Amino acid sequence: MLVRKEHAQVLLKLFAEREEGRPYMDSESFSEQTIYELEVQGLTRMYSPIRVGLTYYGNELALVLHELIDENYLSAPDVWPEGWRWLGSEIIAMLDAASRAGRVGPLAIEPLSERGFAEEVEDRETGKKYVGLTDAGQRIMEIYHALHPKLDISASLADIIRQTPVGPTSAARLAAGSHEEHLLEGMRLIAYSVPKSDVYAFTALGQAVKKALETGGFGSSGDVFTDDMMWVLVDVVDGREVSQSAISTLQTLGYLGPDGELLPAGEWMLEAFRLWHSGARTDVWTIALTEEEGEILRAIHTLWEKAQNNPEEVPTFKNLRTEMIDRKIKMYKALLERYGRKLEEMPKKYQLIARRFIEAKDMARWYDDNFDLRAALYSLESFQLVETVEDENNREVFRLTDKGNSVMEDQSQAQRDITSMAVKAITMTRKAFSAPNYEWWREAQEAKLVGSAEPTSSGYLYASLAETIYRLPHLTRFELRVFHTLPAQGMSVDDLFETLAGEDPEQIRWALEKLEARHLIDILPDGNIVETEAGRKLDEALAGVPEGFGHPVNPILYRTIKAVAEVGTLYSKEEKVRILPRNLKEALKRSGLPKDVFENALEAARAAGFIGRNSINKAGLLLLEAVELMNPREELGGLVGEAPRFVGAYSNPDTN
Repeated sequence: MLVRKEHAQVLLKLFAEREEGRPYMDSESFSEQTIYELEVQGLTRMYSPIRVGLTYYGNELALVLHELIDENYLSAPDVWPEGWRWLGSEIIAMLDAASRAGRVGPLAIEPLSERGFAEEVEDRETGKKYVGLTDAGQRIMEIYHALHPKLDISASLADIIRQTPVGPTSAARLAAGSHEEHLLEGMRLIAYSVPKSDVYAFTALGQAVKKALETGGFGSSGDVFTDDMMWVLVDVVDGREVSQSAISTLQTLGYLGPDGELLPAGEWMLEAFRLWHSGARTDVWTIALTEEEGEILRAIHTLWEKAQNNPEEVPTFKNLRTEMIDRKIKMYKALLERYGRKLEEMPKKYQLIARRFIEAKDMARWYDDNFDLRAALYSLESFQLVETVEDENNREVFRLTDKGNSVMEDQSQAQRDITSMAVKAITMTRKAFSAPNYEWWREAQEAKLVGSAEPTSSGYLYASLAETIYRLPHLTRFELRVFHTLPAQGMSVDDLFETLAGEDPEQIRWALEKLEARHLIDILPDGNIVETEAGRKLDEALAGVPEGFGHPVNPILYRTIKAVAEVGTLYSKEEKVRILPRNLKEALKRSGLPKDVFENALEAARAAGFIGRNSINKAGLLLLEAVELMNPREELGGLVGEAPRFVGAYSNPDTN
């Protein structure tokens, strides 16, 4: 939704006429381009070729604007600076974030307040003051969700879409303030970043439309992609009767082949239709990986290569630890040779460990004191990059999955951290109105996930992984502490760091990265943090876990509980799954774990309160439910760089 000075002036004039009992005005009183920009958003409509009036929601929006001006929350549009955006995709993103968190985030306070959408309020229970949305801000979101913009793309606009980078990239690449840019945003094909629109990206719908127009929709004049065309294509796919002239139009534009078969451009048009008709996804999926974890993937790969000549070299925990100790010794020797005594010039994250390396007498102990191999393996397994399996000698060994191999190859090219925020800079665009927060985009550039104009091959790799991995639960003791610090209604990132003052800021940052990558929290573009539905379930499941657990929940623990649940019987009234002791052998088989690993995990699950003597209790069931919510409940697809996955069609309400 886009409302600038010229749009606001039209809305208020039409509103005033309507209040006087005249529902429309002569369209020649206004700029043709401005009227069209409002029309595609569903805010105005033409009553005749020369008469324009407000739609129902256009009138509602004009009423909000009128009241804000009348109550001195906002100045009249006549004195707004040229180019100032009262509403835009970045404002909608900030309103959405505030709605979810129950408070306005630090990055959004100023822009929302100056538009009349935010004000300081007092919590009735605690007496504390915070910034919340005004009634006007809440009504704007209601109007936004109720509107259904048109898709009306001419041949000339299609050429612009083809030439415009998909993003996320600098907004300077767009002709800001142009009629075409207004149409793209008004039709929700592009969105701008929070808080200052420095970055733009094609939205989920925009990406699908762009792909369709890159393979079809080539015409010298007239419309080449419209909502009417999409409905016709859906009718063709569903086998309904369609006029030959309508089919000919789709064939001429390259959406259908000569025999009526669906061409690639048509497949992308159907994906665009799905997003336009049903809406883009609301959840954002991501993944996080430390440089250390990337090195462990390479070490596991190396040990399997060595095992081809010597089976005793397989990556058991002991062998992997030895391999990692050797690698770290070489790494820190090389760092000290490079920097010498000038440790302060060394990257900060290596400085403390390098000082300890200089003083260390026992390299194995130095490694264990500074690196947590078991935690890293749990984390890798939680993202389906590594799997714990039993080898032919009944030993616990670690194997890379296909996804793990892909990450290992990428990390071999460039060893680096992959942050949740950097990956979100790409996957965030799969929403309807969200380009990434500006800082996330900068992180994505530093991680080589985004180039000058669009995601890199690495960017597409991690974005695809974020949307296709099956997440398993894992929390370290510190991550659990951070997790429990977050209130149910959410808090800002700044407030969290203040609450945990005295703790290592880098450790807090990575705890947030991992919590979000496991879909337990959502860090919003305005600086707020909220728990997801999965996070609330897991929070409840972990409420009774005694303090002191190094890994209160981990993939091995989960695999054990899940396997036990599969061989038990659910008693709904008691909220328990009862297990006959003789069925534990089948549970061991289903878990895929070595016997000693399974038995240790079973004891840990009992100690943590997930399992009783012969039953899985409510906490264990909540854990299983949380894991289901940590993962997409639908097959995700259609990301630019992938083929669309169109499943099923939709009925046209106008023809039924």
